[in-house]
Parts: sequence; structure tokens; C-alpha cells
Amino acid sequence: MDRRPMKPMVRRIFLFTKTVLISAALFFLLFSCSPMPAQALEVNQGPLTYIKGATYVGTDACVACHEKEGRGCALSMHFKLNLKTDDGSAEQGCEMCHGPGSVHAENSEQKNNIINPRRDPRICFNCHAEKRMEFRLPNHHLVLEGKMSCADCHDPHGPDMVPSAASMDSLNDLCFKCHRDKQGPFVFEHPAMREGCTACHKVHGSINDKMLLARDMNLCLKCHTETNAGISGLAVSAHNHSSSQIVGSGGACWSMQCHSEVHGSNYARHLKQY
Repeated sequence: MDRRPMKPMVRRIFLFTKTVLISAALFFLLFSCSPMPAQALEVNQGPLTYIKGATYVGTDACVACHEKEGRGCALSMHFKLNLKTDDGSAEQGCEMCHGPGSVHAENSEQKNNIINPRRDPRICFNCHAEKRMEFRLPNHHLVLEGKMSCADCHDPHGPDMVPSAASMDSLNDLCFKCHRDKQGPFVFEHPAMREGCTACHKVHGSINDKMLLARDMNLCLKCHTETNAGISGLAVSAHNHSSSQIVGSGGACWSMQCHSEVHGSNYARHLKQY
């Protein structure tokens, strides 16, 4: 084996490379062990505690006062849930989500004697655990931070707990309650809006910016597959698109400020600002 000493230049390169690799490893360890970023911290951490001393009283006791919710719940899937508790009693109907209601039934004016899912989403996550994970993705609606609740988008007492794509107007209207600037009407509409916001966005959370289903122009190319020009094996519609313009720029259809008005434009049929 050749044990001749390294030349000074080679030795400097070797030591520099070694230093860089060690620094990168230390940075990785430090980052992986660092606390969770503020946006991922949840309100009211810890297990969800039921009301001390409360027992199950049954749905009839609840609807005696909450008649409106009782009428809606008759058609709700939540209302049909039924579990046996450790003591053998039935956890069903209203108390599946609100917890045992005897203390609340005895004194409805007292605060914090019943579980309110609108204030604490953890009761929803008891069944919908996958949604909790989606809310932990980098881009998400602010439910875990306490700035929104599941009930802002879902009606837990009604038959349509999950907004249905079969009623596209109601699905979009739900999003437009907060995102009013995306509603229009626009002189030039984006036909994708007819399919609903969920055609492009994941509503709970996504790894992509703006909660998009796909990153970069891959999202646009799901629909715009015309063959006028090829881009890295894919295709876009306009004759003046080329690989040097788009792929070489590292941008996307909207981030390059070419088609920036993706929800609709009042100025250009190609969905531009002007």
C-alpha cells in the first residue's frame, strides 16, 4: 500500500472537505433535535379530559334543550355512532363528541362543563387521526394553532358534514367565506374554478406552497397537455413556450408572472394581471 504523504494542495482540499462534511452532520443533528417550529405547536396540549364526575345521560336529554341541533343530527353520520364505554354504558349520539353530559344538563349556565369541539379539535382527531397529520404539514389551515376550527368548514350536526363535490357552488362558497378575493366574477374565468377549489388545493394541509396538490407547473400540466411544444417530455399549449424559457428559469407558470391570475383575470384571457 502506498503510504507516501499527500501533496500540500491535496491535503488542504481533503481537510476542507472533511470540515464541510463534519459541519453538515452537526447542523443536521442540531436541526433534527431542535424544538418544533411555532406554527406546529398546538393549543391545549395534553390528553382531552372529560368533565369530572359527569355520566352519560343519553341524546334525549340533550335535544330537550338543543332542538335545532337535534333535528339536524337525525340525518348526521355522527349521530349514528355508538360505542361501549369501560363501565358498560353507551357512548352515543351527542355525547360521542361532547362527552358525558350529566353535569351540563344539571347546570347548563355553568362554563366549561361540556366538551366543545369548536374550541378544541382534539375530540375530532379521536376518529380523524389522519387529518391531524395533514394539519402538521408545512402548509396548512391554522386549526392546530387555534385560529380555526373544524366546524368552520364542516357542519357536525348536519347531513353534509363533508362538503360534497356534487354541490360545487356550496363547496366553493365555503372557501370564499375567507378567500373573498378569489370569488370573482371575473371577465376571464379560469375553467378549473368550475371543478372547485379542491381541484388544485389540499384543504387540510400540503407539503407544497399554497396547499397545492402538486408543485411547480406539474399542477398546470394535469390539464394543459396540448402538444404544441415539448418541455422535458411534457407539453404545454402556447406556441411560444420552450424549455429554455420555462425549465431553464426554474419557475412555474404563475411564479414567473406569466399567468399570475390563476383564479381569474379582468384584463387578459390568458389570466394575466394586465
